[in-house]
Amino acid sequence: MSDIHKLINSSAKDAQIVEPTQQRTSASHSISETQQRTSASHSISETQQRTSASHSISETQQRTSASHSISETQQRASVSHSTSETKQPEQVTVDARMDHGWAWVVLLSGTLNYLVLFGTFNAFGLFQEYYLNTLFVSESATTISWIGTLTVTCILGVGLIAGPLMARVGIRYATLVGAFLSSLGLLLAAFSDKVWQLAITQGIIYGAGGSILINITLVMPSLWFSKHKNLALAIISSGSGFGGMVIGPIIENTLKKLGIRWSLLVLFFINLAITSFSVIAYRPVSSFKPLNKVLDLRLLGRPLTMFLCIGGFLAEWAYVVPSFYFPATVISIGKSRSVASNTILAFSAASGISRLASSHMARFFGPNKVLIFAMLGSGIVTLSMWLPFKNFIVYYIFFVILGFLSPLFFPLCPVIIARNYPNNEISMTIGVVYLAYGLSTLIGVPITGLLFDTIGNRESYTVLIILSGVLFLLSSLVLVFQYIYCKKYIPSLKNEKI
Repeated sequence: MSDIHKLINSSAKDAQIVEPTQQRTSASHSISETQQRTSASHSISETQQRTSASHSISETQQRTSASHSISETQQRASVSHSTSETKQPEQVTVDARMDHGWAWVVLLSGTLNYLVLFGTFNAFGLFQEYYLNTLFVSESATTISWIGTLTVTCILGVGLIAGPLMARVGIRYATLVGAFLSSLGLLLAAFSDKVWQLAITQGIIYGAGGSILINITLVMPSLWFSKHKNLALAIISSGSGFGGMVIGPIIENTLKKLGIRWSLLVLFFINLAITSFSVIAYRPVSSFKPLNKVLDLRLLGRPLTMFLCIGGFLAEWAYVVPSFYFPATVISIGKSRSVASNTILAFSAASGISRLASSHMARFFGPNKVLIFAMLGSGIVTLSMWLPFKNFIVYYIFFVILGFLSPLFFPLCPVIIARNYPNNEISMTIGVVYLAYGLSTLIGVPITGLLFDTIGNRESYTVLIILSGVLFLLSSLVLVFQYIYCKKYIPSLKNEKI
């Protein structure tokens, strides 16, 4: 027994001087050269059978080792019968999920979400035209515009609650809330026959649910992709463009053949199916800890955030004018509703292609430069093609060009945010910028409708076209200032393509 106590004391001294990062070994009379771990005993047999004394020593060494403090920055190495080095399970989980496997299911679900949510938004001009000329003929354009105003405002602006909602109930249940509200809004809208009822159901309820889903969807690429993050954002965003090609004809045909109620019911079933899939696809990620607050005022103190909000406010107002009124201008020059619907298909196709190409354009030129060019080009074609001509071919070409340029703010703004903000701030920052989009719609659409009623006498679209073109140009100017600021005051971007 005295020999055993000597061995224990010797092992305790060794445990104090050995570096924490090295593997602890047990003191013994002989150490096998073929293995890293040896057990302390009076003798080590050739077959490495452990004696009862070695068990006693090993247990004593474990208690002695546990009594010493080990550096907080390193893993504690426990002495046991099997002391093989272990891997950190969370790191394995993070590496395993990025860029492959379930990540592509998440990408598919996000793209489908964008397809149905923004597809409905992009095709809202069909509802607007139906409300103006069929369902609510006696109502003013300003009054009717509140349906679309609240839809777009809520679908863009309510996303701020997505972050704290995810923080409190998790990604999956937050997605479930969004899926439930958006589907419920469409279901109730199908049985609404007054402007104020549609403003609440199709506007507020559907818009709020859609906004939660959109915000969660934009966070997913940062959680599931590393190498292909920008590509994932571009693919998801393209769903909103191609969505108009899918949802537009559905709305047109159901309005024509079945009426407004069944048109909204069909959208309800589509929305329910796709958003339910996202509840399954958006798996919880343990490492993701969103900020548990609706708004962090420090974000508003960052100049980059303010530039994105102001530029987005102007761009969104400019964008909703053709989104809401272009189909009506096509009908005003003598074309049918089906022809007007076809222009939306062309716009949506161009939008989908540009969103897909946005990641490549951002990589070669920088997202900020691309946005400057896109907003400047949108303003120029609006004032030079849509304003002076009353020709359908010119209108069609204009709308295709506008479809390629004007929607780029949506895919590239999240790219700028993902590059310059930590993961736990991405959801809130996107929510702040989308709130600016929503406020733009809340303020801009009623003003636009009022201008159409008063200056345009509900017939002339000239003032609306001029307004849209000027707003696009002002947005490009704000983006120029944003570019100068980033180059001058953000060190990490001085030598980057921005």
